[in-house]
Amino acid sequence: MPSGATGAYHRRVTSASAAHGRARLLRRRTIALALAGALVGALPAAPVAALGVAPSGSEVDPRLTQPLYVDTESQALEAVRAAKAAGNTALAAKLKIISSAPQARWVGDWGTLEQTRASVAQYVKAARTAKRTPAIVVYAIPNRDCGGYSGGGLTPETYPGWIAQIAKGLTDGAVSGSSRAIVLLEPDALMSDCADATRNRLLKDATAALAATGAWVYLDAGHSNWRSATDTAARLKAAGVGKARGFFTNVSNFNATSDEQAYGRDVGTALSRLGVGSAHRHFVVDTSRNGQATANGQWCNPPGQGLGRRPALSTAGYPLDGLLWVKRPGESDGACNGGPAAGQWWQQYALDLVRLRAR
Repeated sequence: MPSGATGAYHRRVTSASAAHGRARLLRRRTIALALAGALVGALPAAPVAALGVAPSGSEVDPRLTQPLYVDTESQALEAVRAAKAAGNTALAAKLKIISSAPQARWVGDWGTLEQTRASVAQYVKAARTAKRTPAIVVYAIPNRDCGGYSGGGLTPETYPGWIAQIAKGLTDGAVSGSSRAIVLLEPDALMSDCADATRNRLLKDATAALAATGAWVYLDAGHSNWRSATDTAARLKAAGVGKARGFFTNVSNFNATSDEQAYGRDVGTALSRLGVGSAHRHFVVDTSRNGQATANGQWCNPPGQGLGRRPALSTAGYPLDGLLWVKRPGESDGACNGGPAAGQWWQQYALDLVRLRAR
């Protein structure tokens, strides 16, 4: 990391984590609905478990055969460096379990259009050079969180131009002009009750613009304890999942991977009934903090949690594309359960996640 970048990076990541952390308060107001069908077994250590048979004749994309990119800017990495500088190699080794794992880079409304474009291009180019697959979270939808706890984002007038700059950044940093990035578009955008026609139009247009670069775009499907698969599928279709690779589940949540697998398959089945083709029914699961899966509905720094399965993509599990760490472990959900403000590094919680990680 260049000298002086640490403070700027911390401000960016705090803005993202604070906004998304508060947004999950709204999610907890909804009543959990039972999943249809039997649960799929838990994933083994490696490779990612098969969830079905991949469509015949499909080509293997490099994103599914090369490792995910490890971001060189993270608060976890800063903590590792600080521990090493203090001569505490044992602490550094524990924290490195987090910093060495691929994690998504959040891109929000905390920079100019040019800064946004340049940041995305630099990130994608670094991943390209390393022959790795980058994951990016796009997070600035107008009326974010329905104007509630995490209210903010851009306006309907400025959002398309911002998306265009992200698309340009993806192209500028891409392989032969075609991006091989994974893009998770707007966590919290679809499962709340303000997903109106304007929001759906913005998401459709954003999906089309980002997918046109060659990126794989996934839309928000909440998690297994929020909406029914049928309701989720209807929301995804209205938001243009037919232009996307598919959807993501469990972002910043603690639900068991097996529950999310079952939910993802049920959503895919419901999408099929709505006429959405198999090419648009892939999904990914955030496993960053679900190693214990005992949060029991708590969302804000619940105690006793652990890191989940390490991130990986695989061709083995259609319609599951893989497991990602979207929420960055060790960054506080908010000033609750003894934690600091949202987005700030909480070292003790990070160490607890490491200690209780999935084995």
